[in-house]
Amino acid sequence: MGLSASQARLLTITARKSDCEYESMRLSHEKIALSRDMEKISAEYDDALAQTKLVWDYYGNNSETTPLNYALLMTPSALNNYTPSPVTDSSGRVVLDDRLATAARAAGIPQEGLDGLPSSDLRNKFIDSLVSTGYISDIQGENIKKTAYNQTAGVGSSDLVNINTTEGTLQDVIETVSGNYFDFSELANGLPSDQGGFGLQIYDNGQNIGTGGKISLGDLLSGNYSIRGQFDQMWNLNGRYSWSVVDAVGSSSFWDVMFEDFRAVLDTGDPYTQAALDYAERMVRNSVESLCSNTDDGFDNSNFAHYEVSSGKTQEHVSGPLHSNTDDYIGIVYIDNKKGDKDDADDEDHKGNYDDGYGLNLSNMVKAYLTYFAQYMEGIDSSSYNVDKSVADSNLIDDMFTFNIVTDVDTSGDNLLVAAFWDTLFNQICTKGWTENDNVNDQDYLQESLKNGNMYISSLADDGYYYQGNYSTNSYIHEITDEEGIAQAEAKYKREKAKINTKENTLDLKIKNLDTEISSLSTEYDTIKSVISKNIEKVFKRYNA
Repeated sequence: MGLSASQARLLTITARKSDCEYESMRLSHEKIALSRDMEKISAEYDDALAQTKLVWDYYGNNSETTPLNYALLMTPSALNNYTPSPVTDSSGRVVLDDRLATAARAAGIPQEGLDGLPSSDLRNKFIDSLVSTGYISDIQGENIKKTAYNQTAGVGSSDLVNINTTEGTLQDVIETVSGNYFDFSELANGLPSDQGGFGLQIYDNGQNIGTGGKISLGDLLSGNYSIRGQFDQMWNLNGRYSWSVVDAVGSSSFWDVMFEDFRAVLDTGDPYTQAALDYAERMVRNSVESLCSNTDDGFDNSNFAHYEVSSGKTQEHVSGPLHSNTDDYIGIVYIDNKKGDKDDADDEDHKGNYDDGYGLNLSNMVKAYLTYFAQYMEGIDSSSYNVDKSVADSNLIDDMFTFNIVTDVDTSGDNLLVAAFWDTLFNQICTKGWTENDNVNDQDYLQESLKNGNMYISSLADDGYYYQGNYSTNSYIHEITDEEGIAQAEAKYKREKAKINTKENTLDLKIKNLDTEISSLSTEYDTIKSVISKNIEKVFKRYNA
């Protein structure tokens, strides 16, 4: 090989060797970077092994299938029992997503909250905005606005369910309770024979209808129903009469059921109305229950609406006054059939003693209950209504009095519960203030914010108020090992590790090939360099240089 050719080749080898050495160094750096990547995914995998997630376990069966998210806490559902658990920031303000924040702004609720409790108008504006943003449907929004706004839900009252009322007259009350039936057979059947026994019959406007059967509360209010009977006095061990029939009627379950049915219709939840219902119940019970004392006959006659003595020996002397007086009085009508002429009977102790009589107008008593209620609501001393022992001396309830009747809106689909949820959340927004965060609908973001203390959960306490606390203070929220997340992290770790291993193997092969080439080039470089040196040496010898 010529000297010039050898020198050219030597330069080529030198350049190629430098390129290979540079490429080898670059690949080595890339391999080091892969080592760093491997350390990173290993650290991520180690962290993932300890990762947890927050789940909602409302039913307390240790379910892990419901991950905690914003919608579960801030929208009504059976899963949260239609009770909100507001997400709050460190200042206690309710954290709202963009649509809830839009509704708050539309209602005019300042972010710092209101000084006092909001009005129903403000609540309805909030609901209208929820409809306009698509948060709730038009139908749901209308149903919510038809319910009475619960101003104290979550701010002093733990009773979140709304009560819807409408104004009505006595006729409206009658229609409302027309489906409430009573079975009077327990009274008509009387006492067992070994306790004296008695016969009672139900009368509808003076007509005997026997045992009466089932009669509605609406029928009692609009009709003229009474219970009448004649019975033998019982001579007890103390020498006093046992007033079994009076006690039986006065302690009948009918009264408890009647009071309960009227409360369901008239109890609007305010203390004054409840006191009026208590007053009406107390007055009616005083009229129908026996008042025993230590009189000669063992009974206090003062609570009788009408007490009359009959001195005849025949039943007609009792039934006549009984039938003529029962409908005219409000309370117990009692006809005492005194003994007749001793010569007319063989029994020295009971000569001429026929059945005594008992009567009670049920319709009058039901009307009296509502009259007592109206009287209390208007003010006992100033009311135009009154109840006396006789109907003629009483001014019983009529259509001139206005009742607040508890009614249901469309109860299908839990409409009342949905309304209660939004009233409660609305009250929290108004009283605590609010802040907007568009990321809260991201489940991972919300859970991490709760776990690291950037956000909190407010929960309803027994005293009817909401209190802010760590997520762990809410009995429905549990922190558990994220098995699914761990499995996903493990799969990712294995996948990334395999990629890195493949890249490392490829780099190792490339580096090995470069090392081989560099070695070959070094050998060739030394050979050519030797050839050049010898050629130069020959040239100098040839010319005696």
